[in-house]
Amino acid sequence: MNTLLVSAPVLANSFALDKDTVTPGVLGFLAIFAIGVALYFLMRSMTGKLLVVRGEQSSDEAIRTSSESASASASRAAAVEKQKDTEK
Repeated sequence: MNTLLVSAPVLANSFALDKDTVTPGVLGFLAIFAIGVALYFLMRSMTGKLLVVRGEQSSDEAIRTSSESASASASRAAAVEKQKDTEK
């Protein structure tokens, strides 16, 4: 084991790689392809979740708007009743 660790740098220096012929190969392609497929499904999932959140937000705004308009109309009605009482 020790001889392998000591001789590895020596063997690496004597081995010359041609930078034009070294490619990632099939394993590199499959790794990048798997990352792409995972990214596709993650983006699809995120888009679905954002649509749900956006739908909840718009329904919350609709409820808030309707409750504000109801309270505003109730306060207007109370003001009109109070004004009628003071006129009498």
